[in-house]
Amino acid sequence: MENIKCAGATDGMLNSFSSYLSQNGKSNNTIKTYRGVLYSFCNWLEENNSSIQNVSSKDVQAYMNYLVSEQRSASTINKIYNTIKSFAISINKPELMEKVQRIESTGETAPPECLSNLEIKELLDKVNVDGNKRNAAIVYLLLYTGVRVSELCALNQSDVQISNQTGKLVVKNENGERVIPLSNVCIQHVKEYLESRDDDNEALFLAKNQQRLSVRTVQHTLQQYGVHPHKLRHTFCYELVRKGVDLSIVAQLAGHSDINITKQYIESSEG
Repeated sequence: MENIKCAGATDGMLNSFSSYLSQNGKSNNTIKTYRGVLYSFCNWLEENNSSIQNVSSKDVQAYMNYLVSEQRSASTINKIYNTIKSFAISINKPELMEKVQRIESTGETAPPECLSNLEIKELLDKVNVDGNKRNAAIVYLLLYTGVRVSELCALNQSDVQISNQTGKLVVKNENGERVIPLSNVCIQHVKEYLESRDDDNEALFLAKNQQRLSVRTVQHTLQQYGVHPHKLRHTFCYELVRKGVDLSIVAQLAGHSDINITKQYIESSEG
């Protein structure tokens, strides 16, 4: 799904990239995938005060590091690396990738950290006392669905599907989409937040300026509660593993394209 943030001058660059790919024999499906990857990179640049027009080697490396921190698989990161490399060649700037390190493996990182039951209680107590309905919905969704912050920010209201007392979250990214069941407490907090709004913006979460919430704003918000967003995602995965949920289902719900990433949670729990 192409994001509106990458409109205007960037659209021209991406259309030229599509033409370049077509001239080099890439299929329509491949071109669509490459465009999706580049749109995601473009949006990340915008959120980090840069742009695709002024992208540097440092920007690309920072994005690679970000993808690792988001626990994207090595194969996914390298697919993204190759897409950006192709883009750099298409605009006659191959030097963009000269100093960027290709990610060979994400399996040697330290075991993911999660919140203890006491820490979960303390976090939710802080959120509930704070009384901010948007922030409460954000924390509960991150904790009980395991979505990445970038995925959370990209959610639209239509991605939350509630019927009677059941609900599900449809998460879309460059790898397709996945469906995550929503607990009653998540449904409650999301409904309370949406009922407090009086706008017609399609975005699920809005900043104070009534624009779609950015990754940086979510990170800053969670810092106020003393927690890092990755810990909430890791906690979700750990809880599923501890409950005996099949590893393939955990991987599907978390959006892991490499099962070895999911295995970290078993190994860490046993260790």
